[in-house]
Amino acid sequence: MATNNKYNSWHEDHNGDDDINNPWHNFSKAKLGELETNGKTILEIGCGRGGFSNYIGLNHPNISKLYACDYSEAALEIAKDKFGTFENKIEWKQQDIQNMSFADNSIDIAISCETIEHIPSSKKGIQELARVLKPGGFLILTCPNYFNLFGIWCLYRKFIGKPYDEGGQPFVRYIKTPVVYSQLRNAGFNIIKFQSVDLTIPARHPKHFFMKGLPGSIAFMGLQTFYFLQKK
Repeated sequence: MATNNKYNSWHEDHNGDDDINNPWHNFSKAKLGELETNGKTILEIGCGRGGFSNYIGLNHPNISKLYACDYSEAALEIAKDKFGTFENKIEWKQQDIQNMSFADNSIDIAISCETIEHIPSSKKGIQELARVLKPGGFLILTCPNYFNLFGIWCLYRKFIGKPYDEGGQPFVRYIKTPVVYSQLRNAGFNIIKFQSVDLTIPARHPKHFFMKGLPGSIAFMGLQTFYFLQKK
Protein backbone atom coordinates (compact mmCIF):
# COMPACT_ATOMS: atom_id res chain seq x y z
CA MET A 1 0.00 0.00 0.00
CA ALA A 2 2.92 2.36 0.64
CA THR A 3 3.97 2.06 -3.00
CA ASN A 4 0.38 2.73 -4.06
CA ASN A 5 0.39 5.95 -2.01
CA LYS A 6 3.61 7.01 -3.75
CA TYR A 7 2.03 6.42 -7.15
CA ASN A 8 -1.04 8.39 -6.10
CA SER A 9 1.24 11.32 -5.23
CA TRP A 10 3.15 10.87 -8.51
CA HIS A 11 0.02 11.12 -10.65
CA GLU A 12 -1.36 14.03 -8.67
CA ASP A 13 1.83 16.01 -9.34
CA HIS A 14 2.88 14.96 -12.88
CA ASN A 15 0.51 15.99 -15.63
CA GLY A 16 3.30 15.41 -18.17
CA ASP A 17 2.26 11.75 -17.95
CA ASP A 18 -0.79 12.72 -20.09
CA ASP A 19 1.28 12.92 -23.30
CA ILE A 20 0.22 10.33 -25.90
CA ASN A 21 2.44 11.51 -28.77
CA ASN A 22 5.54 9.72 -27.56
CA PRO A 23 7.19 6.78 -29.37
CA TRP A 24 5.48 4.03 -27.37
CA HIS A 25 1.98 5.43 -27.82
CA ASN A 26 2.60 6.11 -31.50
CA PHE A 27 3.64 2.47 -31.92
CA SER A 28 0.51 1.37 -30.03
CA LYS A 29 -1.74 3.56 -32.15
CA ALA A 30 -0.30 2.09 -35.34
CA LYS A 31 -0.64 -1.53 -34.21
CA LEU A 32 -4.10 -1.05 -32.77
CA GLY A 33 -5.10 0.48 -36.10
CA GLU A 34 -4.10 -2.77 -37.82
CA LEU A 35 -6.52 -4.81 -35.69
CA GLU A 36 -10.27 -5.33 -35.92
CA THR A 37 -11.64 -3.61 -32.82
CA ASN A 38 -15.37 -3.62 -33.51
CA GLY A 39 -17.13 -5.54 -30.77
CA LYS A 40 -13.85 -6.33 -29.01
CA THR A 41 -12.98 -6.18 -25.33
CA ILE A 42 -9.78 -4.18 -24.78
CA LEU A 43 -7.60 -3.86 -21.69
CA GLU A 44 -5.16 -1.03 -21.14
CA ILE A 45 -3.16 -1.85 -18.03
CA GLY A 46 -1.05 0.98 -16.66
CA CYS A 47 -3.34 3.62 -18.17
CA GLY A 48 -2.15 6.34 -15.79
CA ARG A 49 -4.22 9.51 -16.09
CA GLY A 50 -6.15 8.10 -19.02
CA GLY A 51 -4.88 9.92 -22.09
CA PHE A 52 -4.40 6.84 -24.25
CA SER A 53 -7.60 5.17 -23.08
CA ASN A 54 -9.40 8.35 -24.12
CA TYR A 55 -7.70 8.08 -27.52
CA ILE A 56 -9.02 4.52 -27.88
CA GLY A 57 -12.53 5.61 -26.95
CA LEU A 58 -12.48 8.42 -29.51
CA ASN A 59 -10.89 6.49 -32.37
CA HIS A 60 -12.40 3.03 -31.85
CA PRO A 61 -16.00 3.85 -30.90
CA ASN A 62 -17.41 0.43 -31.79
CA ILE A 63 -15.49 -1.56 -29.19
CA SER A 64 -17.57 -3.64 -26.79
CA LYS A 65 -15.65 -2.62 -23.64
CA LEU A 66 -12.45 -0.93 -22.60
CA TYR A 67 -11.04 -1.71 -19.19
CA ALA A 68 -8.73 1.22 -18.40
CA CYS A 69 -6.69 0.04 -15.44
CA ASP A 70 -3.94 1.36 -13.22
CA TYR A 71 -2.41 0.62 -9.83
CA SER A 72 -3.07 4.21 -8.70
CA GLU A 73 -6.59 5.15 -7.58
CA ALA A 74 -5.66 8.84 -7.85
CA ALA A 75 -4.73 8.46 -11.51
CA LEU A 76 -8.03 6.70 -12.23
CA GLU A 77 -10.07 9.41 -10.49
CA ILE A 78 -8.30 12.09 -12.54
CA ALA A 79 -8.95 10.11 -15.73
CA LYS A 80 -12.62 9.46 -15.02
CA ASP A 81 -13.28 13.09 -14.11
CA LYS A 82 -11.49 14.32 -17.22
CA PHE A 83 -12.71 11.86 -19.85
CA GLY A 84 -15.88 10.19 -18.56
CA THR A 85 -16.96 6.70 -19.55
CA PHE A 86 -18.01 6.99 -23.22
CA GLU A 87 -21.55 5.88 -22.33
CA ASN A 88 -20.17 3.16 -20.03
CA LYS A 89 -17.89 1.65 -22.67
CA ILE A 90 -14.86 2.59 -20.56
CA GLU A 91 -14.56 1.16 -17.07
CA TRP A 92 -11.83 2.77 -14.98
CA LYS A 93 -10.61 -0.01 -12.71
CA GLN A 94 -7.87 -0.33 -10.09
CA GLN A 95 -5.70 -3.36 -10.89
CA ASP A 96 -2.27 -4.81 -10.17
CA ILE A 97 -0.84 -6.18 -13.43
CA GLN A 98 0.75 -9.03 -11.45
CA ASN A 99 -2.61 -10.20 -10.06
CA MET A 100 -5.57 -9.02 -12.15
CA SER A 101 -9.20 -9.81 -11.35
CA PHE A 102 -10.25 -10.61 -14.94
CA ALA A 103 -11.31 -14.13 -15.87
CA ASP A 104 -9.09 -16.40 -17.91
CA ASN A 105 -9.37 -15.94 -21.69
CA SER A 106 -11.65 -12.89 -21.40
CA ILE A 107 -9.76 -10.09 -23.23
CA ASP A 108 -9.39 -9.70 -27.01
CA ILE A 109 -6.63 -7.04 -27.06
CA ALA A 110 -4.32 -5.96 -24.23
CA ILE A 111 -2.08 -2.89 -24.19
CA SER A 112 0.72 -2.27 -21.71
CA CYS A 113 2.88 0.80 -22.24
CA GLU A 114 5.90 1.50 -20.02
CA THR A 115 4.55 -0.52 -17.09
CA ILE A 116 6.42 -3.79 -16.54
CA GLU A 117 9.58 -1.95 -15.47
CA HIS A 118 7.63 -0.54 -12.51
CA ILE A 119 6.60 -3.85 -10.93
CA PRO A 120 8.57 -6.33 -8.81
CA SER A 121 8.25 -9.16 -11.37
CA SER A 122 7.94 -8.55 -15.11
CA LYS A 123 7.53 -12.33 -15.45
CA LYS A 124 4.37 -12.34 -13.33
CA GLY A 125 2.98 -9.35 -15.22
CA ILE A 126 3.56 -11.03 -18.57
CA GLN A 127 2.06 -14.30 -17.35
CA GLU A 128 -1.05 -12.44 -16.18
CA LEU A 129 -1.41 -10.74 -19.54
CA ALA A 130 -1.23 -14.17 -21.20
CA ARG A 131 -3.78 -15.57 -18.76
CA VAL A 132 -6.48 -12.96 -19.37
CA LEU A 133 -6.06 -12.84 -23.16
CA LYS A 134 -8.16 -15.13 -25.33
CA PRO A 135 -6.31 -17.65 -27.50
CA GLY A 136 -5.39 -15.71 -30.62
CA GLY A 137 -5.70 -12.43 -28.72
CA PHE A 138 -3.19 -9.64 -29.25
CA LEU A 139 -0.81 -7.85 -26.90
CA ILE A 140 0.86 -4.49 -27.58
CA LEU A 141 3.70 -4.09 -25.10
CA THR A 142 6.33 -1.38 -24.72
CA CYS A 143 9.07 -0.97 -22.13
CA PRO A 144 12.56 0.46 -21.73
CA ASN A 145 15.64 -1.72 -22.03
CA TYR A 146 18.77 -1.50 -19.90
CA PHE A 147 20.77 -4.14 -21.81
CA ASN A 148 23.12 -1.47 -23.13
CA LEU A 149 25.59 1.24 -22.13
CA PHE A 150 22.81 3.26 -20.54
CA GLY A 151 22.04 0.28 -18.30
CA ILE A 152 25.67 0.10 -17.19
CA TRP A 153 25.49 3.81 -16.34
CA CYS A 154 22.32 3.14 -14.30
CA LEU A 155 24.08 0.39 -12.33
CA TYR A 156 26.92 2.82 -11.63
CA ARG A 157 24.40 5.40 -10.40
CA LYS A 158 22.85 2.78 -8.13
CA PHE A 159 26.29 1.80 -6.80
CA ILE A 160 27.12 5.40 -5.81
CA GLY A 161 23.75 5.85 -4.10
CA LYS A 162 22.14 8.06 -6.75
CA PRO A 163 19.92 5.62 -8.66
CA TYR A 164 18.32 6.61 -11.93
CA ASP A 165 14.56 6.74 -11.34
CA GLU A 166 13.08 7.75 -14.71
CA GLY A 167 12.29 11.26 -13.56
CA GLY A 168 11.17 10.50 -10.01
CA GLN A 169 9.18 7.29 -10.46
CA PRO A 170 8.54 5.55 -7.10
CA PHE A 171 9.80 2.17 -8.35
CA VAL A 172 12.00 1.24 -11.31
CA ARG A 173 13.59 -2.08 -12.29
CA TYR A 174 16.35 -2.10 -14.87
CA ILE A 175 14.77 -4.72 -17.11
CA LYS A 176 16.66 -6.19 -20.07
CA THR A 177 15.36 -7.07 -23.52
CA PRO A 178 16.77 -10.64 -23.72
CA VAL A 179 15.00 -11.46 -20.44
CA VAL A 180 11.68 -9.86 -21.45
CA TYR A 181 11.85 -11.51 -24.87
CA SER A 182 12.32 -14.93 -23.24
CA GLN A 183 9.51 -14.28 -20.72
CA LEU A 184 7.11 -13.43 -23.53
CA ARG A 185 7.91 -16.62 -25.43
CA ASN A 186 7.67 -18.76 -22.29
CA ALA A 187 4.27 -17.22 -21.49
CA GLY A 188 2.93 -18.46 -24.83
CA PHE A 189 3.21 -15.45 -27.12
CA ASN A 190 4.19 -15.40 -30.76
CA ILE A 191 6.29 -12.29 -31.41
CA ILE A 192 4.85 -10.78 -34.59
CA LYS A 193 6.89 -7.58 -34.46
CA PHE A 194 9.81 -6.45 -32.32
CA GLN A 195 11.68 -3.20 -32.75
CA SER A 196 13.76 -0.82 -30.72
CA VAL A 197 14.94 2.75 -31.00
CA ASP A 198 17.57 5.00 -29.43
CA LEU A 199 21.07 3.67 -28.89
CA THR A 200 22.21 5.99 -26.09
CA ILE A 201 25.78 6.74 -25.03
CA PRO A 202 25.53 8.30 -21.56
CA ALA A 203 27.68 11.37 -20.95
CA ARG A 204 27.34 14.92 -19.68
CA HIS A 205 25.70 15.53 -23.05
CA PRO A 206 24.28 12.10 -24.04
CA LYS A 207 24.61 10.94 -27.63
CA HIS A 208 21.62 9.31 -29.33
CA PHE A 209 21.72 7.13 -32.45
CA PHE A 210 19.17 5.12 -34.49
CA MET A 211 16.16 7.16 -33.38
CA LYS A 212 14.05 5.59 -36.13
CA GLY A 213 15.02 2.01 -35.32
CA LEU A 214 18.07 -0.13 -34.63
CA PRO A 215 19.11 -2.70 -37.25
CA GLY A 216 18.46 -6.34 -36.43
CA SER A 217 22.03 -7.16 -35.41
CA ILE A 218 21.91 -4.70 -32.48
CA ALA A 219 18.15 -4.36 -31.96
CA PHE A 220 18.42 -5.84 -28.46
CA MET A 221 20.39 -2.76 -27.35
CA GLY A 222 17.83 -0.02 -28.02
CA LEU A 223 16.73 2.04 -25.03
CA GLN A 224 13.04 1.86 -26.02
CA THR A 225 11.51 -1.45 -27.12
CA PHE A 226 8.17 -2.23 -28.75
CA TYR A 227 6.43 -5.59 -29.13
CA PHE A 228 3.38 -6.71 -31.11
CA LEU A 229 2.36 -10.19 -29.98
CA GLN A 230 -0.32 -12.83 -30.35
CA LYS A 231 -1.26 -15.45 -27.78
CA LYS A 232 -0.95 -18.97 -29.13
